[in-house]
Amino acid sequence: MTLATLQPAVQRPLTATAWPVELQQALQALAQFGGGRPTQTLVTPVAAVAVVSMHGLWPAWLTLEGQRVAAPQLSAPIELEVAPRTDSPADKTIRRLISAYTKVLREPMQLPVSCYPDWPRVRAVFNHLLALQAVCHQLRVVDQPLTFTAFGPLAAETAALLQRGGVQLARHPMMTPWRQAFSPAPVLPAIVIDGTRAPRGRADAGQKADAYRRARLRERQSFARPAHPAFDRQAQPLHYAQTQPDDYTVFDLEFSSGSARQGWFITEIGALRVRGGQIVDAFDRFLKIPPHLQLNSQSQQLTGIDAALLTRYGQPPQEALADFLGFIGEDPLLGFSVKGGDLAVLARQFDLTPAPGRLLDVALLAEAGGPMPGLPEVSLSKYRDYLGLGTLLAHGAIYDAVTTHALYAYLRAHPVAPTVLAKQLQRTLR
Repeated sequence: MTLATLQPAVQRPLTATAWPVELQQALQALAQFGGGRPTQTLVTPVAAVAVVSMHGLWPAWLTLEGQRVAAPQLSAPIELEVAPRTDSPADKTIRRLISAYTKVLREPMQLPVSCYPDWPRVRAVFNHLLALQAVCHQLRVVDQPLTFTAFGPLAAETAALLQRGGVQLARHPMMTPWRQAFSPAPVLPAIVIDGTRAPRGRADAGQKADAYRRARLRERQSFARPAHPAFDRQAQPLHYAQTQPDDYTVFDLEFSSGSARQGWFITEIGALRVRGGQIVDAFDRFLKIPPHLQLNSQSQQLTGIDAALLTRYGQPPQEALADFLGFIGEDPLLGFSVKGGDLAVLARQFDLTPAPGRLLDVALLAEAGGPMPGLPEVSLSKYRDYLGLGTLLAHGAIYDAVTTHALYAYLRAHPVAPTVLAKQLQRTLR
């Protein structure tokens, strides 16, 4: 199979009546091009569903670090419950299938713990599937050379596939996931493509009650105005910190964002002071709703923070901001994926930008070589589960600050046990 013969095979239009056979032929051509097992790449119609066996897309044997090893046993098929659109090219559905499969392989929380010893081989399969996807994309943009970035183990067969497909290769290391991140389930979860969107998260009654408990719990402290505030009102380009501090303040914001009438405004500020890897103090403030603005309903659903809480327990925004800056003091500052959310709302509501070189975005560290690298869309709640912090609520500023601190410690090869983090947080919140 050459690149010239692969292109028409994977770009052929799918018909309304014969698409399972046509899709199977396209997948088998791709498997053959990538050194896989075409006869084990099958599309089987079952009533209104097609079951797609993907494990023939990668070779039976992989060469890793000069060693020839058997590919892992990853036999979960994909249930394709939505027929491809008539006359759509086969490679569009192929890319969708690969995306669904690799979405499972990329996250240790979805892999059975039996995959833990086989993680290098599992990651090699992940990279091989994405390389096949990159080749399909390269065939669509023949005049624009693509670069495939591989994080973690890469088989020699995958490198050869990319070379044949005209795709350039960039390699980066990644962290080895830790055992506790894997699922206790005995097998891979079912992979279903049904065309529906995942439901939006909602706060449960316990989360709402916890927000009220924290709002009543904290007494206001006084903080001296820092000589060098972490944020100021001088417009300046965003420059992240280039060093990784041992002592720092880590923060997170909950905020309401909506229409011009609703506005953007902060509802909760959570921050932790960390010294030598330990949480030594905590800051958790709820803010009143600014005049003439309304709390976004989606924000209430996600966080459990409602207008009644903010009216009764909220602090005037300018006072809360001054206390927050005083709590930070002269510390370096850590946040998670701050640019489009936390920094945006600080700029809109208070006209503030971070001091140059003061702020470190932990999401960028994780993207560069963490447990799920190269994926800026990985949410903090996923990392919370990965780190075993399921007992901490996903949408609460103080809890998200804990998760950011735990992720930073993990990325620096100093993971903290969830029970230890919980005790440190409880002690500081009393």
